[in-house]
Amino acid sequence: METLKRNLINLGKGFIVWFILLLLNTRSNEAAVNGIKILLDVILASMIISENRTGRRIALLTTALTILITILQMPSGVEIILLIGLSLFSLWLLKKFPDDRSLDDSPNYEDSTALIVNEDVVWKAKNVFNPFEYYTYSPDNGVCIRKGILRRSYSTIPTTTTRVEITQFIWQRIFGLCEVTFVSNFSGQKFGDKSMKNVRLKAAGELMRML
Repeated sequence: METLKRNLINLGKGFIVWFILLLLNTRSNEAAVNGIKILLDVILASMIISENRTGRRIALLTTALTILITILQMPSGVEIILLIGLSLFSLWLLKKFPDDRSLDDSPNYEDSTALIVNEDVVWKAKNVFNPFEYYTYSPDNGVCIRKGILRRSYSTIPTTTTRVEITQFIWQRIFGLCEVTFVSNFSGQKFGDKSMKNVRLKAAGELMRML
């Protein structure tokens, strides 16, 4: 029953995304071009709602470029050639950058309230204003900071020698956000330049209690 419910929800999401794409990148009196775009929109919509994060990002990039092509109002022949080339380029990106979920934290849980089954990660948060910046904590690995889209950086902060400090700017108080920094237990100095930005205050409190 849950699988059927999830499939119906995904179908609804896909239709909504497809309809929005249809409105954004089609024009009247261009039947041939619109036919190609309708088929392309179906593929893009399915990629956008998929669990493949790399595929979603490539689909969003492709969508932005198709909308740009539509706005520029090129001749139909040129537009078709560009769409075909863009589709081939997107396929190349999919082969070049495989699904990155193996490097990611297990999805489908909110901030820090859930424990991941079969993994040692017990806390997760993100930069609310940067969807490509994630933070995790596990007793074995400490705090891990992951940044970037296709090109990524990974940083690890040992929690056995540092403690957490939570600070809030005035504007962050409005949104219930904060910045988490790490201070050495021995010197009292900040641990490098690594910090977790725009984390929900509730999640930061959870991390502080865990440490």
